Amino acid sequence: MNKLAKAVFTLTTFSIIDRLLGFLFKIYLSREMGASALGVYQVALSFFFVLMTLTTSGLPLIGGKMTAAFEAKGQPERAHSLTSAALLLNCAIAVALVGLVLSLKTPLSAIISSEESMSLLFVLLPGLLFCSVAAAFRGSFWGKERFTAISVIELCEQIVRILLCVVLFAIGLGKTFAAALSLTIAMGFSALLTAALYFTKGGKLSPVAGELKPLFVSSAPISVLRASSSLVNSLLAVVVPFLYASTGMNTDEALAMFGATVGMAMPLMFLPITVIGSLSQALIPSLSKADAAGDKAEVRRLAERAIKFSVIVAALFIPLFAGVGYESGILLYDNADAGKFLCTGGLLLIPIAIESITSSMMNSLGMEKQGFLNYVIGSVVMFGIMFCFYGRFSSEVFALSWFASLTLSTALDVICIKKHTGISLGFMKTVLSCLALALPCAFLTSQLSNLLAFLSAPLFIIVIVSGAIGSVGVLALMVGFGFMDNFVFVGRRKKRDKTISEKKKAKERKRLHINA
Repeated sequence: MNKLAKAVFTLTTFSIIDRLLGFLFKIYLSREMGASALGVYQVALSFFFVLMTLTTSGLPLIGGKMTAAFEAKGQPERAHSLTSAALLLNCAIAVALVGLVLSLKTPLSAIISSEESMSLLFVLLPGLLFCSVAAAFRGSFWGKERFTAISVIELCEQIVRILLCVVLFAIGLGKTFAAALSLTIAMGFSALLTAALYFTKGGKLSPVAGELKPLFVSSAPISVLRASSSLVNSLLAVVVPFLYASTGMNTDEALAMFGATVGMAMPLMFLPITVIGSLSQALIPSLSKADAAGDKAEVRRLAERAIKFSVIVAALFIPLFAGVGYESGILLYDNADAGKFLCTGGLLLIPIAIESITSSMMNSLGMEKQGFLNYVIGSVVMFGIMFCFYGRFSSEVFALSWFASLTLSTALDVICIKKHTGISLGFMKTVLSCLALALPCAFLTSQLSNLLAFLSAPLFIIVIVSGAIGSVGVLALMVGFGFMDNFVFVGRRKKRDKTISEKKKAKERKRLHINA
């Protein structure tokens, strides 16, 4: 197993555990809080995540790249200075953002239009400083490729958050307040753990002279671009309830629909991204190194293979969503609106997957600004479609507008990557082929679920059996048509290629001997 494969395996293993815990916790929150309260909480989170992106995106990314370069050159002291500079910058930015939010309390309250959401945002603000500290040290871990350490810390943070929230719920604290407070405390715990691990592994704080300005100049554009991207989620938190309200719903009903779609259904739809997200994190250093070395062939190989892999992973989940999405929403959240959105959004899985991997590639290849522009174009189209249905807005319209946004921004990303690397568009064959295999399996899944329902099978059995058969069916067809050869049997393929190469060389030697 090569270095990239090991990194992907490590990140994926921990990420699956982390996501699974988060997913189960989301189900717990949904049932404890209800769709309306979850919508209120989700609004506060969306605004907090915009602020958090400013301190947890650009600096760790650039810090990781620069740390890797210093380590490769045998300059550990510069790596320590870089981490110290990242810590200083992150904390300064966090303090400035907290001050900005406090000073803009009145206009923000008018935008959010929910006093409870605004109060929750204030509860979350201390977490901004905590995650800033953790991000600075994680940049160092990333640059030194200590993926296991990062993954363990993230898992510990998730566990602390869940346990604390359950305890706070048990003692009778307000549900939304308890959820926000537990997240803030968990981020504080993560910051302490990250800092402790950094120093116990030989890290130290060094003078930042010479590293502060280059780090800031390189990371600021990325932080601003990613924060601007996160701003779209905040706009959704305002626009979607507004559009639901335009259909005649009151505020609570509109927030409940927002909570059902964004708070319940969307986290489930992003579960397939667990593996793809791990690949994205591990791919960035490899892709960046190949691009910096001018190895276009390696860049093309990594890019094409990553996109195809993402499509295959997403296709495996299509029957589960398109076939029994409605039943899953009822089973997991006891919410028909969430189930309806899951069923409608089944085909969103492939554009979600491709967009996730191509946006990471754009960052790896130094095309962050163009990637951001592509994202903005897609977002404008999404909001445009949504407002075209003012007064007639529904979850189907939401899914349609999101599909159009992802497809457009992804297509623009692919065009940019093709110009930069020369990749072929052969992955489109994989996309169409996967859809051709997944859709019949989704139909089979739906029919099987109807049969089991007719036989009065429990809902749990209907979802598990039907979904599993549909996904296994897609997998079996993919294996049968050879889609998995490049990913599952990597070792065998290398061995086979080596054997073929040796046979060709032997034949060539024999031919030369005969001619001689």
